[in-house]
Amino acid sequence: MAQLNPRIVAKLKQIPDVAVEAARKAMEEGAEDICDYIRNLVRSTFKQGSGDMLRSIGWTWGDLPPGTFMIDEIRSGKNKGDQYATLRIRIYAGAGDGFYFRFHEFGTRDGLPARPTFYPAWKAKRAEFRKKIREAVRAAIREAWRNG
Repeated sequence: MAQLNPRIVAKLKQIPDVAVEAARKAMEEGAEDICDYIRNLVRSTFKQGSGDMLRSIGWTWGDLPPGTFMIDEIRSGKNKGDQYATLRIRIYAGAGDGFYFRFHEFGTRDGLPARPTFYPAWKAKRAEFRKKIREAVRAAIREAWRNG
């Protein structure tokens, strides 16, 4: 059986690192884009008094800030077994008073109508977010292969 060229082996070993780094960067950029989109929706929906809400929208790699509710958790791979699925980013809202923002998102039985902002924004941007990650990983792999 023929052995692989050492240069090819070196290139193949480099791919996981560049792919993970590309996914990480794309996820951070995508999460910030989604947060900006949500902030713009909040500005147009609530107009006045939205300062606390705007400041509470963010993303994190780790645990959620106390008092927030998670809009979604995104993994960079579809399958739990994928090495890239180990990257998880969380988009959240409501720091300090998460219940207040839940009331606006879902409404209350006592008459506060639901004014969904967070989840519709995420749903509108989810496919674009995932596409950005896939394209960044593919480009990084191609670049590593060419330059390796």
